[in-house]
Formats: sequence, structure tokens, C-alpha cells
Amino acid sequence: MREINSNLYSARPSQILYLGVFSCVLFILISSINHSFGYYIQPFFYLTFYWFYYKALDKHNLVFAVFLFSAYLGEIFLLTDVDKYFDIVLVTFLIAVTAMLYTFIPILKIRPRKITKEMVLQPIIGVVFCVYTVMYLMSMYYNTVPNKFLFVFGGIFLLIFTLVCFLIPLRNRHPSNVYLYLIGGGLLIESILSFVYTYSMPMPIIATGVKIAICVHKTCVAIYFVKIEKIRTDVDYDEY
Repeated sequence: MREINSNLYSARPSQILYLGVFSCVLFILISSINHSFGYYIQPFFYLTFYWFYYKALDKHNLVFAVFLFSAYLGEIFLLTDVDKYFDIVLVTFLIAVTAMLYTFIPILKIRPRKITKEMVLQPIIGVVFCVYTVMYLMSMYYNTVPNKFLFVFGGIFLLIFTLVCFLIPLRNRHPSNVYLYLIGGGLLIESILSFVYTYSMPMPIIATGVKIAICVHKTCVAIYFVKIEKIRTDVDYDEY
């Protein structure tokens, strides 16, 4: 028992990250076969990702813990029944997004690089796509959802979050900011597929797509929370 505890304590952050990814894959596969049993697997990758953060930086992070807990709680109800637990899903979503936006504040304070016309094209395409997708989603399901105020408020929050994720790499080209595209895109896909599955096409493949988006999003968030420390303290950030 002492040897096992010693091995757990000495585990490298990369090993813990791989364990978290493995837990995600296991969650996707098992929950696709037995939905109920998937609930027992889901907490493992949330706990593992927090363990990864702690081992990588040797400190706790209350904001990251709040993000993981609220995301986990919301996604349990999301995967169970979005319509039945609509308010809980939206409130926990808003808490998780707020925690992420709070984390972005130090990055937004970094002096932006000089932006040229050539650099703006791809972000503009991404912004247009995000705005169109969110607005289309809101118009399509507005009359179906049980709480229209929370739906509109959540849609605006989703749009703001996604735009921030796409615009930060434009201001700061640090290599680690590439994870923001996956974070914003992952949450956007997770939200879209959840509503499509609940209100339009309750197909198993769409439910699996939701779970994949959840896992990609959480993996990238965990990595980015660690990378943020590098972005904030990188003395060469002016080169980016």
C-alpha cells in the first residue's frame, strides 16, 4: 500500500493527463453501451484533470475547481434530460463560463501585438460563423425551451465566450493560445448537439457527439489552465 501511494504521489503531470484522456475515452465507450453506468465513469476524468493541474503547478486553483464542479453537475443533467433540468443546466453552464472568462482576464491585460489586415481574415470568418450559429440556434429552439429568458441569456454568454476564445489568439500569438479554438469550438458543438438531440433528432450518434465534445472541451481547458501560467510569465511574449 505504501508503494502504491508513493507511485501515485510521484506520477508525472503528463501521465496524469493521459489517464484523464483514457478516462474520457472509457466514458464515451461505456456510456454509449450503458448510459447509466457512464455516470460512474464521468467523475474520474474531472478529478483526474484537477489532479493534473495540481501536479503540474504544485498549487490549487479555486476557479478551476468551480469550473470543473459546475461543468460536471450541469453535464450530468444535460446528458440525463436537458428539457426536464433546463434551468439547472443553464445556471451551471453560466457559472462554468464565468469561471473561464475570469481566467482570461490576465491574458486580455497583456499588451496586444500589432494586427495587420491579413491577420484579421480567419478570425472574422470564425466570428461570423459563431454569430450565425448561435443566432440560428436561438431562433430555431426559442419557442420550444421551457425558460426563454435563461435560454437567451445563456445564448448571449455562449456567444461572448466563443468570440473571446477566437479573438485572444489574434491579440496574442503565444502557441498555447491555440487551445482556445478547441475550447470555444468544443463548447459550441456541445451546446448545439445537446439541443439538436433533445428537441430535433434523438439519435445515439448525436448523443455520442455531445460526449466527445464534452471530453475534448474539458481536456483542452485543463491543459490551458496550466499553460496560462506560461503565457502570463513568458518574458518573450512580445515576440508573439
